[in-house]
Amino acid sequence: MSPARRLFVTLALAGLVASCASPSLTLYTLGAPTAPADAAPLGAKPVVIEVRRVAVPDYLDTQDILVQDGNTLVRSTQGRWATRVSVGVTRFLTASLAQRRPDALVTDQPQIEPPNYRLFITISALEVTRAGSATLDADWQVVPRNPAQPTRRGRAQFTASGPVATDQDVVTLTTNVLRQLVDAIDIAGPR
Repeated sequence: MSPARRLFVTLALAGLVASCASPSLTLYTLGAPTAPADAAPLGAKPVVIEVRRVAVPDYLDTQDILVQDGNTLVRSTQGRWATRVSVGVTRFLTASLAQRRPDALVTDQPQIEPPNYRLFITISALEVTRAGSATLDADWQVVPRNPAQPTRRGRAQFTASGPVATDQDVVTLTTNVLRQLVDAIDIAGPR
């Protein structure tokens, strides 16, 4: 093979490989807050609040970062959630609620003994639109172990607006509506 032909083949292969390369994939989390380093230890018998895995519509429970454009869901080509939406949202809500109740063990992990409270959350809509609005529709129940205590229920719609030009913008809007949900859930002790 002549040197000119070898150079041509090498450049053609390099061009073929370069054209097949895709942009790097970025994985996103909801950035759940961490426990403060100086948090007081829990007592011998703390109140245990179990956060059950959050229910979301099946079409949303993927790792795809989605933006709604009319009746179409557009999947990001360069970003994904680090885990399924239901798992990431559960982790975020659990960590956020734990910050509000440092006196309690707020967990999404199974415990040996029955918890004092179980928190069930259902998200019926979680939409971020091309127009820059985010909407979250949710209902929740705080179910006490003690049947003499009432079950506390709530339902609300939360909205936020902002840019959606990047995947990070979509993550920020999603986090904003989830923070509003955290603020609305009453996990205080018995009434």
